[in-house]
Amino acid sequence: MKSQLFIHSNSVTLRPFTLEDQATVYALTQQPEITDVLPDWKMTEEQLREFLQFVVGSYEQFNPEDVRILLAVVHNKDQRIIGWCGVLPNDMLDRADREVAYAISRDYRNKGYITEAVQALTAYVFEHTLLDRIVGIVKPHNQPSRKVLEHTGFRYISRRMLMDQECYDYFELLKVKSEPAQLKQMHCTFRLRRAEQEDAVVLTEICTRAFDHVIKVWADNEKDIDSNLCPPDYSSVRMHRYVIREWDYYVVESDGCAIGGVSVNVLGRKHARIDKIYIDPVCQGRGVGTQVMRLIEAEFPQIETWKLETSGRQLDNHHFYEKMGYVCIYASEDEFVYEKNMSVDSFDPTCDETLAKDSGESVVEYVKANLDSVCYSTSNLTNSRITDCNLSGSKFTNLNMTNILLADLRLTDSKIEFCALDGVQFQDTHLGSDRVPMQWAHCDLGGSRFIDCDLSGVQLEQCQVNGMKINGVEVEKLLAAYEAMKS
Repeated sequence: MKSQLFIHSNSVTLRPFTLEDQATVYALTQQPEITDVLPDWKMTEEQLREFLQFVVGSYEQFNPEDVRILLAVVHNKDQRIIGWCGVLPNDMLDRADREVAYAISRDYRNKGYITEAVQALTAYVFEHTLLDRIVGIVKPHNQPSRKVLEHTGFRYISRRMLMDQECYDYFELLKVKSEPAQLKQMHCTFRLRRAEQEDAVVLTEICTRAFDHVIKVWADNEKDIDSNLCPPDYSSVRMHRYVIREWDYYVVESDGCAIGGVSVNVLGRKHARIDKIYIDPVCQGRGVGTQVMRLIEAEFPQIETWKLETSGRQLDNHHFYEKMGYVCIYASEDEFVYEKNMSVDSFDPTCDETLAKDSGESVVEYVKANLDSVCYSTSNLTNSRITDCNLSGSKFTNLNMTNILLADLRLTDSKIEFCALDGVQFQDTHLGSDRVPMQWAHCDLGGSRFIDCDLSGVQLEQCQVNGMKINGVEVEKLLAAYEAMKS
């Protein structure tokens, strides 16, 4: 059978390995681009020699009913081994599964060679063996490997946690497309799990892929992306950590693996806003969003009114939310605002007053209320929540705001005067899209620390800087060195 295992294609040829290939293959296994993804190939020369002996011996026992094949990929022009490609069992998969496995030298990447090799090998296997299905698995972050599978006709099935407790995207290539395989796609189950701080990194990765895809599809290569299309700091791990800490944030899981996220800002006992809902692009178009929306509504049965905003240009979002029962209450070129009423009974949207069961005190909620020019004086506002409100022109004076959290706000052109800011922390704060500088005047900031901040262009005028340090160096020494340099 060995003589038949030569598969010719336009740019590459697949052929059986020989023992004389050891030095070339060993050089390939020293490339971190290969072994970082395929750690099992990080072998000593002795281990590789034994492995090649096993592979070479397997060619004579080739069995079309039990496919186990690994071939060298040779560049037709250079006549050099540039990688390998095979169809093999994998201990982490079902016994009947045969996985396509491949790798290519960093010197020959992004030229379509490994895609061509996979196409040639899978076609050969379907023609000369009894296999009618080949699978592929890739880590979610391994975009190049995923593209190889997609370009060779593999269809994404689901994200699965395998025996190594890692998540993989599972693909299939069928010899003949069959209805059962299509139905298999529809039977994936999804669930919501409350996000923990350790989920922040993976949620950030998925969110970044999702909104980068949105930018690619809808932004038309614009440099300044409006916040309606993509939420600010969507690729910041610190932002996701903040939302996990302060809001209701859920991981969307399929077969135990994260495929998306949804964050909810509960505005009161009966009102909530869906802040973000995103699904990994590879999992989109399969009804996941619909299930997630239903799951999140079931998670908060007390909520009577849901609200969300979306970009004015994402027409598919408009259709989706309207299909889910949302009604557009505001529309502009940039933004559409939707609302969904879960209650059959009518209710007063301006003031909802109920009796708190735990304290016996009257609790008042104002929703969509016009409180223009309202004055609060000599009042206890402890634990108050002010969310999604227009506070333009408001004045806050003579208040005890100890332990207050100001987050996810727009404070453009606001003034903060005669305030005790002892212990206050400014984190993940920026100057907005227009980059209008802040101004600090007559402020006592002695002993404050600025860590990992962009202070480019900052000017200090008539300020007391004794003891001030920059990266651990006293500013007096820096100024003295500057004066010495001038002289």
